[in-house]
Amino acid sequence: MNDYQKSEHINKIIEAKLSELSEYCDAVQIFATWSGSEEPDTTHSSFKGFGNWYARIGMVKRFGEEENAKIQAQMWDESDDCSD
Repeated sequence: MNDYQKSEHINKIIEAKLSELSEYCDAVQIFATWSGSEEPDTTHSSFKGFGNWYARIGMVKRFGEEENAKIQAQMWDESDDCSD
């Protein structure tokens, strides 16, 4: 499967999952990334969603904030390895 075919396949899967989730959810946002088969140093991506645009942006913002807080806490824990 070449990179174009892989991209088309992944986008079809995402569309199917969005359709499935639309029966239960008001808003969904899916992000996906993958390395190229033909050029492994190339990163491909897809991001699709449905529903209230503001809710989707809010989810993405909250995800970023929570992940950033986890990283900051981890960095703090690792820097607190001094012995008195």
